[in-house]
Amino acid sequence: MSTDDIDPADVLEDDLLLPGQKRATFPEDCPLGKLYRKRVAQNRDLTVIVSDWNLERGSGKTTLALRLAQAADRTDEGVTREKASLSAEELTEAYTSKPKGSSLVFDEAEAGISNRRAMSGVNEAMRKIVGMGRVEQKYLFLTTPGVHQIDSDIRAMADVWVMVREVGRAQMYRVRFNPFEGTALTDNWGILRWPDERPGEIEDTYRQLTKDKRAALRGEGDDGAGYVDASEAAESAERAADVAERQKRDELLRTIYEQNDDMTQQKLADSVGLSRSRVADILSDG
Repeated sequence: MSTDDIDPADVLEDDLLLPGQKRATFPEDCPLGKLYRKRVAQNRDLTVIVSDWNLERGSGKTTLALRLAQAADRTDEGVTREKASLSAEELTEAYTSKPKGSSLVFDEAEAGISNRRAMSGVNEAMRKIVGMGRVEQKYLFLTTPGVHQIDSDIRAMADVWVMVREVGRAQMYRVRFNPFEGTALTDNWGILRWPDERPGEIEDTYRQLTKDKRAALRGEGDDGAGYVDASEAAESAERAADVAERQKRDELLRTIYEQNDDMTQQKLADSVGLSRSRVADILSDG
């Protein structure tokens, strides 16, 4: 199916880069921009998968993902090299170490969280992070040649699929979950356009990803080292997920304590099986 086969009634053309701007922004009427602004207002996360309609490479997915990340990132540092990676291990660590409001790009995500390794520790850790992301308020953009190459659970928990149809033009789909059939439901959100160029803010990040891809093809890593052992990556990813889980627990404890006038630290500690001193530390950290 070509772009010309799309029903014009279903198409909404949105430019990711507005005239006269150097930094990518979400257009006012863009459905993705509206969802992003809603999530910001709700202190929630956002997960977007960027793939290709025809499973092609070199169609600008990485540039698009970086531009989307650039438009979403609310930190002073922007989309730095540390926020974009080919490694599931590095991504999970960045998810908890980078400040709230950060955008993260997981390039070539199918290599790290493939649907062929659904039971791996890395996949499980990523499911936890995507599933409980509200705590960290991060905006995650994953690229892959085909959306169905990603672990099915992670794919279903994504908010939006953006499928490149040609360089500079992509189709957006809102993803929802059908609890009765256990499948993803998609609504056509129209067309998103972007220029196939990268402003200075993300050019360095793009070059680093390209360098990492070339090194990966040669079986190399930084300083000549190879890939991190799969078991080590899984352990690190699990640790990052555990940190996110503890943060979610701590946030809930603080909410319960603040909203219940008759709640004491001892009662709260007894209800969750923690010591009173540990609960006191959690409440003071808030």
